[in-house]
Parts: sequence; C-alpha cells; structure tokens
Amino acid sequence: MAKNLRGRFRIPWPVALAAVFAFCFCAAYSYFVFDHAPHIHDEMGYLFQAEIFQAGHLYAPSPCARESFDFPHMINNGKWYSMYTPGFPFLLFIGLLFKAPWLINPLLGGLTVLLLYLLGAQIYDRTTGILAAVLGSVSIWHLLMSSTMMSHTSSMFFNALFLLFFFKSVSRPTARNGILAGAALGMAFLCRPVNAGYFALAFLLAWFYLLIKDVRPRLKNFIALAATGAIFAGLLLVYNQITNGNPFKMGSIVHHGNAYATIFGRPATIDYDYTPLVGAAQIYENLRAINDYLFGWPLSSLFLLLPLFWAARTKPREIKKDLLLLSSFFVMLIGFFFFWGSFIIIGARMLFDSLPILVLLSAKGLRESVRLLSSKFKSIPAAAWRKIVAGVLVAFTLYAFFIRFPHWTRPAYTEWYYKRYDDNLAGASTHIHNAIKSLDIHQAVVIMKFLYAPLTGFPTGWWGSGFLYNTPRLDGDIIYANDVGEKNCELFRCFAGRKFYFYLGTLEKGMLFPLKREGGRIILGDPLLPEKKGRKSVELVAKPARLYKPYSPPFDIFLNELYRDNKPDTIDVNRLMKLGIGYRENRDFQRAAFSFEAALQLEKNPRPRQDLLNGLIPCYLKLGQIREAKIIMDKIRKAEFKEVKIFFVLPERGF
Repeated sequence: MAKNLRGRFRIPWPVALAAVFAFCFCAAYSYFVFDHAPHIHDEMGYLFQAEIFQAGHLYAPSPCARESFDFPHMINNGKWYSMYTPGFPFLLFIGLLFKAPWLINPLLGGLTVLLLYLLGAQIYDRTTGILAAVLGSVSIWHLLMSSTMMSHTSSMFFNALFLLFFFKSVSRPTARNGILAGAALGMAFLCRPVNAGYFALAFLLAWFYLLIKDVRPRLKNFIALAATGAIFAGLLLVYNQITNGNPFKMGSIVHHGNAYATIFGRPATIDYDYTPLVGAAQIYENLRAINDYLFGWPLSSLFLLLPLFWAARTKPREIKKDLLLLSSFFVMLIGFFFFWGSFIIIGARMLFDSLPILVLLSAKGLRESVRLLSSKFKSIPAAAWRKIVAGVLVAFTLYAFFIRFPHWTRPAYTEWYYKRYDDNLAGASTHIHNAIKSLDIHQAVVIMKFLYAPLTGFPTGWWGSGFLYNTPRLDGDIIYANDVGEKNCELFRCFAGRKFYFYLGTLEKGMLFPLKREGGRIILGDPLLPEKKGRKSVELVAKPARLYKPYSPPFDIFLNELYRDNKPDTIDVNRLMKLGIGYRENRDFQRAAFSFEAALQLEKNPRPRQDLLNGLIPCYLKLGQIREAKIIMDKIRKAEFKEVKIFFVLPERGF
C-alpha cells in the first residue's frame, strides 16, 4: 500500500524543477524589484486588512483626524477596513505570522505549477500534465502577477484547484471530491467572488447536467459540493454583516456607492461614460495582452491552440473537454465586458483566472503539434520533430525572458508609474521611508504632499508610499498622513506626544521640513538633509528650486522668483498649470512657458501632460520658438493621442 501511495503522489522531476523555478523567480522579483512591499492601492488594502486580522479584529476604529488617513479602497466611516472580501487578506495574515506576507503569492505561483501537472494528467494524460507545468512555469504573465501582492494569483490557484476536483468528481463522484471542490471554489469566492462565479459557471452547469443524467451515484458528490460551498458563502455573508452592516452589501458599494456597480454609464472612479463600445475595446485590449504576455513569445502566445482544430477531427472524444475549458474562458470574456474596471494593468488581470485553462490547452496543442507534423511529414521521425519543436520553444522562451519581459516591465518610452514595474510601480515606493529613517527620526508623524496632479477617481491616492507603513492602530515608530491643508492642525491634537514633519515633493526628489504649531498656524522649519543619499532612498534637497532640473539660467531665475514669492507647499502641478494659463492670458508668454515646463518636469501622468503640452505650444509660437512648437505638434500627431506615446514628447528635457 505504501508503495502504491508513493507511485500515486510522485511528481516528475521536470514538474518539481518547474515549480521551484517559478517560486524562486517570483520570490526574487518580489524582494529585489518590488522591495517586498505593496505598490498598487489594492495591494495596500489587502495587507492593511491582513494586519487588522493579525490584531484579532475584522475592522479597526477610524483614526483620530480621520480625513488625514483616507486612502483608496479603504472604508473609513467610523470603521476602518478594506473594501475587499476577506479571502486574500486572510492568506496574507498567514504570511504576516511568518513576517513574510510577500512570499504568499510566489508560493501560490509555485503550487500552481504543480496543479497544472495534476490537471493535465487528470484531464488528458501525464505527458500533457508535464508540458502544462513547464509552460506554466515560464509564462511571464504568471511570473509577474505572482510576484505582486494582488489577489488574482490566489483566485487563480483556488479556481484551478476547484477545476481539478471537478474533473476528479466526473470520474469518481465521491463525497470527498465534492467537499474538496466546494472548499476550493469557496476560497476562490472569498478571494474574488465575481471571478469565481464566471470561472465556475460552465463547470457547475456541466456538473448539474451529469447529476440529472445519473442521479443516484452523483447525488452525494453534488450535495457535498453544494454544502461546502454554502459554508464559505455564509462566511462572506457574516463578514459583510459585521463590517458593512448588511450581509448582501459588498465593501465596494459601501465605499463608492451604487455607482461602483454601474454597467453602462458613469461608474464610480472614472471620468467618462462606460459604453458598450468602450467595453468592446477593453475586451480587445485584454485579448491582445493575453496574446502578448501569456508566454511572451514572438507574434503570438496562443499559436499552440491551432493544432487543437486538427485534434478535434482525430480525437473527437476529447473535444468535449476542450470545449468545456474554452467555455469557461468565454464566459469570463462576456462577463467582464460588462465591468468598467477591466482595464489593463499587469496584463489582462481580470482574466488571470483563465491562465490554467489557456496553459492546459496550449500543452495539449504542443503534444498534438508533434503528431500533426509527424503525420504530414512522414520522412522525418517523430523523435526528430519533438527535438525541433522543443528547440523552437526554447528559442521563443529566451525571447520572452530577454526581450519581451524587459520591454513589458520597463518600457523605454514612458516614465508613467502605471506602465513601469521596475521603479515606483503605481506611484508608490519604499524610498521615501528609507530616506526618512536615515535621518534617525523616531516617534514622528510625517505629513505627505505630492506635487503631481491628483489621480482621476483616486484623489487621495498619491501617499501610498507612506500609507503602506501605517498600522491599524497607528502605533508605529513613524506614522504617515495625507496632507489636508489647514486641517493638518488636527493631527497635532491627536498625536500630541510626537514630532511632526512635512514631506513635499515627488517619488524621485523631495524636501523634509520639521513642523511646529503656533496658534492655528503650522510653521515649516529648515529642510533636513542626510549626510549622503542612501541606497534606494529618495533624494532630499535643501531648496524647492532643486526639485527641478534648471536647464537654463533664465529658467533657474524663474524658479527662484517663484519660490521667493510663494510658500513651497502652495506650488504643485495644478498650481503651475493655472499660473501658466494666467501668464498666457496676460501675454507673458515666457513665464507661461516656464510654468508649463516646470509642471512637465514633475508630472508623469500622460493625460495632464497632454494638457500641459497643449498649453505650451502657443507660448512657443509667440516666443518665436517655431522649431520647438513644431516638434511637439509632430510628436503628438505621431503618437495619435495614445497616452503611452506622449512620453516621446519631452520639451522640459530638450526633447
């Protein structure tokens, strides 16, 4: 019996090696590139909720000076907690127990590779399982997503686990397989409810069809699935009741209102109408992203699906399995057509649950491609075709890792934080905290003001570099708060025993002022400077004009006069834009141009950059800088007003 068990659970060495590679790659990328810290607003919400769980609660009380701690995706209405469902934060809580929450997704990414083998062996055969595991381990989309603290990897893992026990239940409809399938789907539901519903719908319908056809042997299996799934659904209802005050009300509705559930119209966090045309364009972009980044191969990541058409004629018994898998993918496509938030970040993230399906079908296509080539070109033996196909895929994979992946994660044409993964992803960084710690600052409150234009839909979103270090009890050595203008005085009352500082700047350069309160006024002291700039630290400067690159003496004079006449904390991108418009209306085109150029040096977002460039063009024309104006107009025209390409237009750097 022991011998049978060893044979049953033995993992082939290529699969084990692939799983170890996936885990190590993701862990290294998370640690060295993402600085083992959350960056995207969603990630910070998940981790903050995990810290609430670690404290033994489902929510924390809203902090004193509540408005200073508002942050995207965080409910702060007397209760302070993430708007997201509790599944993934619970997994991060387990990581917190080992002081390594950043390792949860790399671990799930490695385990997914093992699951791909088990799925391939269960649905098709052992060879397909091995191929699926190897392909999954070199999917650059899988590796990048599993290096983050986003919830998509956990959702994908548990949906794939559900899929395994679904197919096990098809062949062996036991209560045990039903319970395990229900538990896996339940966890996927607690991580990302909508994704779990879309992913599982086709399989649940097939399950019900099999039950109707053959009730007696399958009834126990189906009841076990339904009962276990109901337990997990009940957990979410209880969680919603305690946190949101209504078992059927999701945190996203509490935070954003009913506009978050808008299908077509003006949703909660975007400034344009979501129409069917926009939805169709968005789904097209998702499909293109999958085609580009599933494996990162040249031309297409999906070409291995083509041999499946030939296999459908030669192996008609397997076509039902292929179609069932594909139906789940198409249900997700249709479902997310109706969701305005299915825009691209880290690839087609809303469709990430479909990765196991696409990898499994690609693995089968790879297996069938050798059979197809051998049958069409019989003069070349099958063994030779296997070597040729393997050689081509190795070359394609090297292309993916050394060309496609670097271009994807570090595009040469942009510095927009939502298009770069290697530096300040999503406008958050550990570097500011590192610089402040180097000044030996303790028991402090640091108020943060960033100079960028506010993010559309997320006006409180820029201070993530500080929020990620806050605890639910706000009892850390350094507490970070968002700048709320005159209301900052409330912080002095709430944290009377602490020292106060003000960070002003960007994610690359900034100033740190000590603060003191005199009556109802807050006074900025002289900026603090470290002895030397530390590794992975923001550059702290002594004068606000040094936040910019003084490309010419007249521009330097303009900056010094600007800050001579204005307090440093009153100048940001929006103020510079208004100054530029005002100077231009008064026909002071030189100062107008300097104002727009200064704002362009700070701003990274392509949308406000385009507005600034359009404001700069007439100033250059009036100043006789015809060549510069023409360059801007030509480059904007060539960019076809596509946001990512606006970064080809860099007048503030001499083009």
